Amino acid sequence: MRSPFASTGLTCTPAVAESVRRLAAPYLTVEPGAPAPGTWEVIAGATPPAGCVPESVTAQGESTVEYLVAHHDKALFHVAPEGDSWVTQSLLRATRAIHRSAASRQGVLFLHAGLVELNGRGVALLGGSRAGKTSFVMASVLNGCGTMVCNDDVSLTADSDGGGVTGTGWPRSISVRLDTLDLLFGRGRADTIRSSLTHPANQTLLSLRESGVEPHGTALLYPWEYADLMDTRIGSATKVEAIVHLSLADSPSEAGLVPVTASQRATLLEERVLGLPNKHLNIFGHEPDPDRSQRTRGALENLPTFAFRYAFRDVRKEVDNLVAHLAGHFPSD
Repeated sequence: MRSPFASTGLTCTPAVAESVRRLAAPYLTVEPGAPAPGTWEVIAGATPPAGCVPESVTAQGESTVEYLVAHHDKALFHVAPEGDSWVTQSLLRATRAIHRSAASRQGVLFLHAGLVELNGRGVALLGGSRAGKTSFVMASVLNGCGTMVCNDDVSLTADSDGGGVTGTGWPRSISVRLDTLDLLFGRGRADTIRSSLTHPANQTLLSLRESGVEPHGTALLYPWEYADLMDTRIGSATKVEAIVHLSLADSPSEAGLVPVTASQRATLLEERVLGLPNKHLNIFGHEPDPDRSQRTRGALENLPTFAFRYAFRDVRKEVDNLVAHLAGHFPSD
């Protein structure tokens, strides 16, 4: 498996390999052949050697995924849960972690942000959980002006030639609020969409809403399900030309866009920097190249930056508002 940052090995059944390939696209590619010597391998269906170290991943509302790791051999074995769906999810999650750790060592900056092309211009949408990033990206696609690169997790690198910043997405399930589906598609079609989703965690995520942990409820879409649903393509990377700090307004009267001054940009940006490349499985080393990371911060602080609060119920209209503002800020080439 290859990304712009690393290559790794994958050992599994052909059916699982094809599922991993489908889920990894367009961010990682899967090719037949032996992995390069000294690279990490992610393995399912083989007996781990003695002396492996147990590791586990427990995401909120999901089943726990178990691994055994042979650090000396750079091999990670999937142990549980059983079934091709979970094996696929487990192998991709581990592979993504290895590649993201490699990116971090190369000085890549990870942000809690979405990345969308709005009429061809790359716009990073920064914001915390429930800031409305995914809803905004989906609405932009439905409006015909947006192409998603990622909805919640982007890595950014200052170009070596000084030509700007490139944002790269990662293969990750897309977490969508249930009321976002209702808003964008109507309750009837939203119910049909939810019943068709194949991520295994959708069987347990409803417990979060029932327990009150997530009042709105969440569904997980695989990237290919998102592309089919939205009748769109997904971009793997794009130049970043503007930064928008996104948040939800409590009422339409609070919605609006204001520029962020140069003196505020560094502080707001740092609030969204992810200290670790992986939420789980930070076992592969990730000490960044400080010089390159700082160059990326500096390049981002030089980009046009705005704070945009929008009314959730008016999200499609709010997309048009932002697009119109950016069109005025960036005259046609």
